[in-house]
Amino acid sequence: MQMQEDSLPVSIFEAVIRLHDSLDAGDVVSETMKLLPRLVVADAWAFYLKAEKATRLELVRVINAGFGRVNPMIDIVGNETPLARAVIENKIIQARTSGESAEGVSVLCVPLIVGHRLIGAIQAARAGQDFTAVEVRLIEIVAISIARALANAMDYHSATRQSLVDDLTRLYNVRYLYRMLENEIRRAGRYGWPLSVVFMDLDGFKQVNDAHGHCAGSHTLSEVAQVILMSVREVDFVSRYGGDEFVIMLPETPSRKACEVAERVRANISSHSFDGGVGADIRLTASFGVASFPEHGSESEKLIELADAAMYQAKQRHKNTVNVAAS
Repeated sequence: MQMQEDSLPVSIFEAVIRLHDSLDAGDVVSETMKLLPRLVVADAWAFYLKAEKATRLELVRVINAGFGRVNPMIDIVGNETPLARAVIENKIIQARTSGESAEGVSVLCVPLIVGHRLIGAIQAARAGQDFTAVEVRLIEIVAISIARALANAMDYHSATRQSLVDDLTRLYNVRYLYRMLENEIRRAGRYGWPLSVVFMDLDGFKQVNDAHGHCAGSHTLSEVAQVILMSVREVDFVSRYGGDEFVIMLPETPSRKACEVAERVRANISSHSFDGGVGADIRLTASFGVASFPEHGSESEKLIELADAAMYQAKQRHKNTVNVAAS
């Protein structure tokens, strides 16, 4: 059955058009995950984005994560999963796996590609009945608009990022941090999601400058930034707050999970040997404070203030530890 875009029901067509209303990738993903269940009945949906500088897909949104198997991260190269095959072969793949019902689970994997550029992928799953040719074609049509909307949002984000990054670490600067945090708080409030911020300060960093010079200290801060980025998800937001202070914003993350992320960053920093650009063996630790929306506050300034205060308490007590703001 051939289906053209102008044959979509009016309400669905309007929803597809709305995907292009925002130049924020998070908004596009949110609108997509509201739209897809209206198009096709499935027991679970998963939305993946391609990591910018890596050959992997990262899970950014899921509906009914408990159904079937939803991997949080999928390597594209050397992977035989249906989702990896779909993006490599640039085509929709339907596969059947063992699952909750006697008939198994039908999995539909849809790549999101613009030109030769991989943006991400969508995965749908349901027990029993395979997805029909009409359902597959419908998702295929809508996936074209989803991919274009995401590509536009990512390109805009990349173009504007240059004026919003810290010159030294190439992380986002504090001005953009507050702008993004306010946007994410509004989105979290609208959809009922948690949001966390992690305030991080290096312990005794002045000793690096004293022992190796300020140039080595600056290089070390850039190294620290890379360790942080490698320790968090692609969808997380990392900024340099000032000096040797950093802030990590974690969308859709409650305080308990944020503490796990902070602990991972803490462990990676404390076990890393920084060379400062001079071949040194510089060992560092850091102290962390965590505050979450709506648990601890509902305003960007308040969340940063509480996370900062929690970090200060961690530094005063033990250093090299993670502390959560008081509820």
